Amino acid sequence: MRNRLSSPWFVVGLGLVTTLTLSGCPEIQHVAERAARQSGDERLARAIHGTGQLIGGLLPIGPEEEESIGQAIALQVIGRYGGVYGQPELTRYVNLVGRAVSLTCDRANIEYRFAVLNSETINAFAAPSGYIFVTRGLLKAIQSEAELAAVLGHEIGHVTQKHILDVIQRSKQISGVAEAGLAYASRNPDAFKNVIDGAVKKLLDEGLDQGKELESDRLGVVFASRVGYDPTAYLTFLNRLRSIKGDDRAFFKTHPNFSNRISVVQNALREQGVKPGGALLTERFAQRAGGRL
Repeated sequence: MRNRLSSPWFVVGLGLVTTLTLSGCPEIQHVAERAARQSGDERLARAIHGTGQLIGGLLPIGPEEEESIGQAIALQVIGRYGGVYGQPELTRYVNLVGRAVSLTCDRANIEYRFAVLNSETINAFAAPSGYIFVTRGLLKAIQSEAELAAVLGHEIGHVTQKHILDVIQRSKQISGVAEAGLAYASRNPDAFKNVIDGAVKKLLDEGLDQGKELESDRLGVVFASRVGYDPTAYLTFLNRLRSIKGDDRAFFKTHPNFSNRISVVQNALREQGVKPGGALLTERFAQRAGGRL
């Protein structure tokens, strides 16, 4: 008589158990793993065990952990990009615009903080828990407050969608780290540092997935339009940036191509029923930012 544990029905049952594990039943996962080992199928046992590890690695990161991660990433961004630019009035202006936009986003309950980096490169970054940075070079490429609002809205979109946290959660299993955050950092600071270093490498060197960048384009222009800014200003900015960047391979290593981005923004405006019109505030931007760059 064939061993019941090796029958096709048992294998199907283990597949069902794995599905239940994915739905949040760790106790069943342990039973399935033990049964697979009793049947002599070590490969299946390891696969089920790995499923349980994956679920543990994808547990949500709480607010305090997110704040800790955001601070750690923000410090590395500041260090890499020349420190914070010493123009308090410019910083205050960027914060006023950014916080107005953040009030319209899907995570308006967290505190968003904006800073200008002392770098001539054209770029912007968002760390978890609302730490957002724009470079001097990027501000020099902007010509209106509406463009600034959309750019900051794009970065706010990365925070609302928890893009960096998603990268961290999905990379922890690869690096052998079971959890990240305050509790884990207190037990193993070196491992926590590895998690942060990996996130910074993804953010600054490799770039986020193009899907995440396009999602933030869609969200940012809608967030800015809710404040009353002209949504077409972002399209104007993207076209200008395309002419500035040309065939800059380093930029496109971390960003989608401009034709794709422009098409995505145009579709988002149509789908959301957002009409052209609204404030550009070109002169105010020149007064508040132009002379301080």
